Amino acid sequence: MFPNYLKTALRSLRKQKLFSLINLFGLAVGITVTILILLYVQAELSYDDSQENREQVYRVLRQASLNGNEYLIGITSGPFAAALETDFPETIREAVRVLPNDGLVTYQNHSFMENKFYLADGNFFEVFSFPFRRGDPATALTQPNSVVLTAAMARKYFGDDDPIGKTLLLDEQYQFTVSGVLADNIGRSHLDFDFMASIEFMNRFDWFSDWWNNMLFTYVRIESPAAAQQLESQLPGFMDKYFGDDFARNGTRVDLTLQPLGAIYFQNEVRYDYARHGDEKAVYIFFAIAVFILLIACINYMNLTTARASRRGREIGVRKVLGAHRGKLILQFLAESFLMTLAAIVLAMAAVELLLPFFNAAFRLDLAIDFTRPQSLAFLGGILLLVSLLAGSYPAFLLSSFQPVKVLKSRRDREAHDVLIRKGLVIFQFCISVFLIIATLLVGQQLDYLRSKDLGFDESQVVLVPLNNQEIRDQQETFKERLRNQPGVVNASVMSGQPGGFHDTMSFDLAGRDDNFRFRTVYTDYDYVQTLGIELAAGRNFSRDFGSDDHAVLLNETAVRALGWSNEEAVGKTLHNTMFDTTESEIVGVVRDFHFSSLKDRIEPLLIGIRPWGRMMAVKVQSADMAGALAAIEAQWNNISPAYPCTYTFLDETFQQLYRQEQRESVLFKIFAVISILIACLGIFALASFAAEERTREIGIRKVLGATIPGLVRLLSRDFVKLVALGNLLAWPLAWLAMNRWLGDFAYRIEIGWGVFVLAGILALAIALLTVIWQALRAALANPVKALRYE
Repeated sequence: MFPNYLKTALRSLRKQKLFSLINLFGLAVGITVTILILLYVQAELSYDDSQENREQVYRVLRQASLNGNEYLIGITSGPFAAALETDFPETIREAVRVLPNDGLVTYQNHSFMENKFYLADGNFFEVFSFPFRRGDPATALTQPNSVVLTAAMARKYFGDDDPIGKTLLLDEQYQFTVSGVLADNIGRSHLDFDFMASIEFMNRFDWFSDWWNNMLFTYVRIESPAAAQQLESQLPGFMDKYFGDDFARNGTRVDLTLQPLGAIYFQNEVRYDYARHGDEKAVYIFFAIAVFILLIACINYMNLTTARASRRGREIGVRKVLGAHRGKLILQFLAESFLMTLAAIVLAMAAVELLLPFFNAAFRLDLAIDFTRPQSLAFLGGILLLVSLLAGSYPAFLLSSFQPVKVLKSRRDREAHDVLIRKGLVIFQFCISVFLIIATLLVGQQLDYLRSKDLGFDESQVVLVPLNNQEIRDQQETFKERLRNQPGVVNASVMSGQPGGFHDTMSFDLAGRDDNFRFRTVYTDYDYVQTLGIELAAGRNFSRDFGSDDHAVLLNETAVRALGWSNEEAVGKTLHNTMFDTTESEIVGVVRDFHFSSLKDRIEPLLIGIRPWGRMMAVKVQSADMAGALAAIEAQWNNISPAYPCTYTFLDETFQQLYRQEQRESVLFKIFAVISILIACLGIFALASFAAEERTREIGIRKVLGATIPGLVRLLSRDFVKLVALGNLLAWPLAWLAMNRWLGDFAYRIEIGWGVFVLAGILALAIALLTVIWQALRAALANPVKALRYE
């Protein structure tokens, strides 16, 4: 019986080629977008899912405050892991440390600067489950100087040769023997490493055992959430045991908390964190967009099928008179929906295969799908069932409810009710489309604001050169002075962190005051202010003419306000670092507030100090000879550190990378807004075509009686204009609420003006009118004689 339903369904679809093609295209586009978005959502939600100990592993975070504002810190120091195991043996089954690191890796005559050369304790691959292609996870890191490679790194350094037992050289002095190779597919993890080496060789450095030298992740494995909760209540005592004297001296304390492994990827507000993170809010936003775009496509099918109900009324009436039950008719119409959806899925599969490489390249993703896998087939089967029922159920139940006597007399009591539902569905379609247009416009405006906002310093033509090896760090002053003497170089400065990058937090004791104060800090040299073009608000800049400036500091205006001083009052005051410096430092000047971190964050109190060591060099160059300046930087680097490649970025580009997620969202919003409008307009085009066809005789009579073409166009299009206008009115408050919440993530943001809503409404109305008017003009220009002969 079912094959008969399919044959009948196929015959029916052939009769209505235009409407069938519109339905097919709309569903195919909707399903394609849905598959792509769901691939992204599934990938984002799968981070750390493959870890066997997912429910038992916790990362140890530090909790600190900056003058009353609490925050979390992702890194701890070397001694924490052993101390936690020793103090809580009944609760903590094991602890493991992971140190994100970089370095020059050499094999034979090939050297590469690797930014993901991580170090970990010997039990790392027992706590974290990563599948191995070669080697034993239980013993892979138990030997000092052993290293495990990802499959990609094994191919990069050894090609098709067996890497086990071969030796890699790190930073031209530390040898590591390859003890394992991970499988090609190791799952998604918040730990983004290419090498995982034994951390044992770090024990040779005294600073590695310093409790305050925080640079690594500490994880603990605990049997149950209840045990973890109990442990958290004991952690304040643990911190008092090891840091009590420091807390008393600093006038502030730091505590610990436990972060479940499954929460790490999406908890991206943790400071000083080198883990890979995602945007949970964006994931659910795009999931909702996928659902809505699929709904728009399904609504098209519902509207076009129910709109043509009168054309099939006689068919249904005859079938019922001949004994067809309602259940059989429902199956018949569901079969049509099934066939249409199946064809759309086949087209969508081809489109996904074609578009996925471009999607990955455009948004720096690594999504993949194999349609032959059972999971993929089950997923497609779920979409087939869902869309067939969603798109086909309402038309099936509506059409099968026709009463034979009435439809054979061309009378239907429910016509007004059905039209009302169709109008409601069109309003819903355009509500979603206008919402996406508004979101696209506002995201674009916020990104333009972030790009154009005055940051308080001159970020243009500033080249950032990481001082990433001991050779260059030992001779950083020589490197700097050589660069300053090069044509095309304006100035240079060494710093502990660049704007948009690392800025530590330290406590300071203020002379004449009992309370301590915490500042964000950057340590630099005498040329920091000039190189970055930072303005002074009071006092003076660092100067080599003052011997005491080796211990001088600058404060920003926010710090001065927090201390209750005016800019002028701050100059001449003294303070000292409560942890590392007993020498009094004089505040010699106050700089204007500048954005040294993301515009998502308020400007915080900042202290700029002098220290003859840094991890980054900023080089201000002349725009007229950028190529020459870059060549000079590389040449001077190679004179000092020829073994290491010279790498650099531009400060303005680095700062904009802070908003990479928002930039990605902006592009995706644009794409999805266009797609939603396209699908909605396909539906309104078909409905307008059908409406014009239904009113063919009416239009002919009106033309004979003197109706003008503009009048007929208004007659045929005004109902659709009303529907689009209602869709706008519904979308505006929803878009304001959603986008106001999205903008709430930014400390510095645009204000939502009424203009963006009007513009979105005009765009939607214009697109809908262009779609409808073409059909209206076609009907209005038709020969009235032919129209009067219609039917």
